[in-house]
Amino acid sequence: MRPTSKIILGIILSIFIISLLFIIGFSFSERRNYVNTYSNSIYIPQDNPIGISVESFRVIVLEEDRTGIVVEEEVKPGLIRIYLSYSDKNGLTLNPVTSGEENNLFFTEALYDCIAAKTSNDTLTIQIKTDELRKKYGKEGGKDYILFSGINLCLHTSNVNVINKINGFPTKVSNIETDSIKIVTNGEILIESCKAMVIDPVMYHSYHKLIVKNSVAQTIYLDLDRLRNWNIEGCDIEVENLTGSGKHNITHHRNEKIKINWYPKNEKAELNIKVPGDTTQIVFQ
Repeated sequence: MRPTSKIILGIILSIFIISLLFIIGFSFSERRNYVNTYSNSIYIPQDNPIGISVESFRVIVLEEDRTGIVVEEEVKPGLIRIYLSYSDKNGLTLNPVTSGEENNLFFTEALYDCIAAKTSNDTLTIQIKTDELRKKYGKEGGKDYILFSGINLCLHTSNVNVINKINGFPTKVSNIETDSIKIVTNGEILIESCKAMVIDPVMYHSYHKLIVKNSVAQTIYLDLDRLRNWNIEGCDIEVENLTGSGKHNITHHRNEKIKINWYPKNEKAELNIKVPGDTTQIVFQ
């Protein structure tokens, strides 16, 4: 081996050994208990659920009221930036109508001053008042950032037309029978044990989950460009309308009769279907 090669190999080996020793030392140091000095996570207690009355609606809009809140471009000394944690401990849940719970929005009593709901032109707008959260909890820990979890809202309704404008805030629909389930969101969607003519999830970003479980639908619409982490399991769906650009691979585990319509967005769009398991009949029209 040439002397130059030996030197280079020695340098590489030394860097590897130093890095390994640093990692081992770090794992045994007090840094393993590191706490972010700039942010603080606050979990809203779930005690004493309460309900507020809302007028009849056909569309639900969920948004933040960020009046007075510091945004990234306007950092001012002494003000705290507020964020809702990307967590399954937050969420808007829609359940079927039951006696005494119709036209009521339920949440924990700790959020009473932080939630506003108003119906206008058949649209129910629910606001999470982030400024009130800052006033109520902003002094805890004295950090620059606060991440909130435990913000759970529940509606009993048969109208599932949701526009969720809160980034990363999950939308959950359970045990509802209705004509249409449409959800526009930039967060996770869970649809479980529902029955509808149409299921139409519209997701702004592909990194959030879409899960449809144990549900019955005549038609489901899926834009594969906006779906990377999605699963349909234990469902009875007659027609899947799929669209996308580029190359997409899907796997069908279900053995029931189903019709797939593919609507490519451009000439390069490609759909590959993997069908493992039992014998399957595929008909092209």
